Amino acid sequence: MYLVQGTLISQTEAGDVLASLQKRLPTTLAQRLDSETVLACAESFAQWVLNDSDALDLDTESRTALHGFCRRDALATKLARELGEAPFSLRRIDYRSPHYESWRPLGLVVHITPANSALLPFFAMLESLLVGNVNWLRPSSSDKGRTATLLAAFLRHDRTGTLADYLAVLPWPNTDLASLFSRADAVSAWGGEAALSAIRQQLPAGCRWIDWGHRISFAYVVPGAASKAQLDAVADEVCRFDQQACSSPQCILVDSEDPAVLREVGEQLAKALTRRAQQWPGLIPSEQESAEISTQLAFARLDQSFSDIPGHVWQGEGWRIIWAQTAALVTSPLFRTVQLRPVPRAQLVGTLQTWRTRLQTCGLVAHDHDLAQLSQMLLAAGVSRVTSVSAMHDGYEGEPHDGVYALTRLTRRVSVSFAADALPHHVTLDHLPAEPEGLVAQPIMDKVAFQQTPMTSNAQLFFRSGGSSGKPKLAGFSYRDYHRQMQAAADGLFAAGLDPANDRVMNLLYGGNLYGGLLSFFTILDKLSAVHFPMGGPSDDDYSEIAQLIIDQRVNTLIGMPGTIHHLFVQEEARLRAYGGIQKIMLGGEHLNPQQREFLAGFGVSMIRSAIYGSVDAGPLGHSCADSPDGVFHLLADTQWLEIVDTEQDQAAAPGVAGRLLFTSRAREGQAVTRYDLGDLGRWVTGPCECGLPAPRFELCGRHGQLLRVGTLFFNPTLSAKAIGVPLQFLINYTASGREHLVVQVEGDVEQVRQYLQHSELGEVLNNGLLEMEVIHKLSTDFQRHPQSGKTPLVLDQRQPVLSNTAEPAGAT
Repeated sequence: MYLVQGTLISQTEAGDVLASLQKRLPTTLAQRLDSETVLACAESFAQWVLNDSDALDLDTESRTALHGFCRRDALATKLARELGEAPFSLRRIDYRSPHYESWRPLGLVVHITPANSALLPFFAMLESLLVGNVNWLRPSSSDKGRTATLLAAFLRHDRTGTLADYLAVLPWPNTDLASLFSRADAVSAWGGEAALSAIRQQLPAGCRWIDWGHRISFAYVVPGAASKAQLDAVADEVCRFDQQACSSPQCILVDSEDPAVLREVGEQLAKALTRRAQQWPGLIPSEQESAEISTQLAFARLDQSFSDIPGHVWQGEGWRIIWAQTAALVTSPLFRTVQLRPVPRAQLVGTLQTWRTRLQTCGLVAHDHDLAQLSQMLLAAGVSRVTSVSAMHDGYEGEPHDGVYALTRLTRRVSVSFAADALPHHVTLDHLPAEPEGLVAQPIMDKVAFQQTPMTSNAQLFFRSGGSSGKPKLAGFSYRDYHRQMQAAADGLFAAGLDPANDRVMNLLYGGNLYGGLLSFFTILDKLSAVHFPMGGPSDDDYSEIAQLIIDQRVNTLIGMPGTIHHLFVQEEARLRAYGGIQKIMLGGEHLNPQQREFLAGFGVSMIRSAIYGSVDAGPLGHSCADSPDGVFHLLADTQWLEIVDTEQDQAAAPGVAGRLLFTSRAREGQAVTRYDLGDLGRWVTGPCECGLPAPRFELCGRHGQLLRVGTLFFNPTLSAKAIGVPLQFLINYTASGREHLVVQVEGDVEQVRQYLQHSELGEVLNNGLLEMEVIHKLSTDFQRHPQSGKTPLVLDQRQPVLSNTAEPAGAT
């Protein structure tokens, strides 16, 4: 049975199928296969196999194995374990050098698979597909269309329709393998030495040879540790596949030279095989295989009769144990035939030396205090896998196979290098990822909806989300989420102008509920390998120690909130002017006002720029660059998707008009973030950026909704107004020195309102000198009106210019 372009065809219909596939090959190789396409298809197939009891007429064991291998999380773990996170991203190997590396598929891989494992051909094809190869399978003669049928069913779960170009099954004759290999970039073959040698001779020059030859496995037993349960486990592993698998124990090596000990182990193992053999259906050996078993038994009995070497043969229904008192690892004729030999641990490395290139698994039976030492000794002897005896045939996601990661053999490592001044702010050379599927059908998520979205079982790291009133809410991340987002933010900070080779950075993102910023930038700067001084804030408004540390440690870059940075320079003006070594200020949160910028520039600061735009809930969202004005950010497209929709309707905002920013986090395992409305307004910035980065740009245009950022924190004026219970209005602007100034107009008791606000979340920034507040009495009829709508809003944010569109300024309600 052939499989071509997702269609099953018979031998008689095959015609010139090879020429057709070869003709399509250049077009397929020119395309980039996204691993997400493979993962989505595999997950859908895995669920179908598990839940449809009639799926392909498979037995329960096969369905379970297929489901376990094809699960998205299993394949994603395998990919990350073997090739690293984002393995196909062409990115700098170091932020300090213009050298980029990535993993890439080999191209066309032809697979030659054996007859002794029904599902192995399917697994081999999927494994190679995962890294983007085109895969042609030449199955064994006993396959009988099984793998072609499985792969055809798998392709029916590909929503994109692209994977059919990457999978074909071709039952090609042995006599003409050379034509099958003529366009191959690699041949991956399984079998014995003679078969592999014959295949290899037909490879074209330069074709990568990926061989999976026969391996031998054994159990190593420390006599005093061999309990009844342990020996039952040995018996199970002997019988499970009748020793047909490379991981099946053919030989039992005992850590003793004492014949009495060997005889006792043999007696106990014979009892275990008697107990366990009938639990496993047995294979029937061929005449030749039966003859080999009989020959070995006969020679063993002759040796025991006519030599002085101790030994014995135990035999039961379908099984046998051959003990010879010679230190050696010997092969078995299989079919539940166990070789028993003495190999004290002092002789272990020497005894196994001639087998080093063929050793695979050792099932170890030992006391706990011996496990580490014996494992190290076995690995030194050439064993590539040490397990408990009960797990010799088991494995785990991402486990090496025969001493290698399979995916590294199915890929190539590529590099791109440029002159030092080329693309100075590019961390990757990747294409922008596509829009996440299914967003159109999703509703807009507001703050309440986010907080009601349950955490997944993957959530491991939790940050406080929301204001200080009511029960604290949390945003959940897996550690993988967190590190992936911090890596994207590190790339963004590099693009914004931080130079890890030369900058010495002080992290001033301290303070109350802003702890997430301090911790996040700790990780971001770690990923950049930048010199880093994380700093806590003073409790008494005394910044002298911070200023002295800046001078003593030659700090040239500060990261912090505008209010914090401005206040530091105001308090330590004379000292920092005399130092004059601060060259860069990278800001989080709101923008600097003109007075603050002019004041800081007077200290010789050459670069004042926003660092990263983000939120606790959704993570880092955008970064600035040298060629964009304040308030304009590149989307962190590797981890986020952005829509800008109308302020009133769920439809795209008109070009050039501010709308609501809706963010969708890619691959967020800990908690779903889909079309999340943070409360910020923005508009797209069209045209390419002069910095050369391809990620789209957007401009922040204020806020809508209930939260307002003042003095480095988010404040909910609506809740405060409700709690105070009298008419009031908040006016926000700047003092002449650039500090934020909050004017509260009240038709009521001024002192009562002042006391309430000083003991609210505003108290922290008021006490730290990051915000000035004035509470005055005024009739509500005299409250200020919005200059466009004529309404009397609760909040007028006079820090931003009035927008030239239908949206009101940030905070106007």
